[in-house]
Amino acid sequence: MFVSGHSIIRRLRAAMAGLIASLAVVPCGAQNVAWPAFGPERPLLRLDGFTDTLPDFVGPLDGSAELTIFTEGNHYPVLLPLVFEAFPSWCRQTGACQVDTSRILVVTLPQPMIVDMLLKGGARLGNAVVPVGRDQRIFPDIVMGGAEPLHRLAAGGVLEDHATVFAHHRGLGLLLKHDVANIDGLEALHARAMRIVLASESEPGARNQYRATLDALVGEAATADLLSREVRTFPGRLGIQHRDVPYALVNDIADAGIIFGHLATFYARTYPERLRSVAVPSAARFGQELALARTLRAPGPVTSAFERFFLDAARTAYPAGGFAEPATFQYGAALNLTGN
Repeated sequence: MFVSGHSIIRRLRAAMAGLIASLAVVPCGAQNVAWPAFGPERPLLRLDGFTDTLPDFVGPLDGSAELTIFTEGNHYPVLLPLVFEAFPSWCRQTGACQVDTSRILVVTLPQPMIVDMLLKGGARLGNAVVPVGRDQRIFPDIVMGGAEPLHRLAAGGVLEDHATVFAHHRGLGLLLKHDVANIDGLEALHARAMRIVLASESEPGARNQYRATLDALVGEAATADLLSREVRTFPGRLGIQHRDVPYALVNDIADAGIIFGHLATFYARTYPERLRSVAVPSAARFGQELALARTLRAPGPVTSAFERFFLDAARTAYPAGGFAEPATFQYGAALNLTGN
């Protein structure tokens, strides 16, 4: 059957109109979460948008860093201002050191990722490979984290045999979409059928701690019910809770997030029109310590100066950032990493 050109065009237009109408009911897509900026400003090409959810590398990757810190990422709101602002100021005021902030590298990732990078020799960011090792351009002077990851790195020949405790977090808190009302704690969260998001299985330390806390505070049955509402996977999930949780809330993937209390407070303050936080004081007894360890590389003058500065400054900076007061734990205590 012969069909005229005009008829084909009419049919195509009708088909396009139907397609457009059907797409009108589909969400427009995820919103980017513009990440807080840290480190010195550089007049270089910057890729924003969804690429801003790339893992956290702050500083040069060319081997020029005079101070390199690898750390678990959940205390980055306190650490990074100390590294890039307070430390250079301290150097100038005391004359104890000269530091160029453009030659500092800080990597703030979940503890399993830090351990994996250091024991396996690097990481892949998409198609880019970042080699990490004592024989490579990138290798940390200092590693910060919890006791178990630091023990593993010491056993793997990366760290010295001891670490110094500098902070103790207060356990979990709640991070909510700003328009979620009538939630003032875990009981209220359980009472409402809400989608929740928390650290994934790729962060077993945080996830297991959250589950143990929930079991103790609301009971195993209520915990199982809460976790039955968990949004486990979604496009763009990185397995980095300090990225994934606010991203899921801003994009209406979840209604409530379970995350460390100091991070919940930080995100609510950073994105006040989108997010709010709820403290869970009873979770404080489940908090854990963070410690600093040197790698098996002779420290340079900047590293030694930073360690002196940090172990003094952290005493007040971390409580101001939502961590426990030094009098409530063994601040400055030596942590044996040999396992003996």
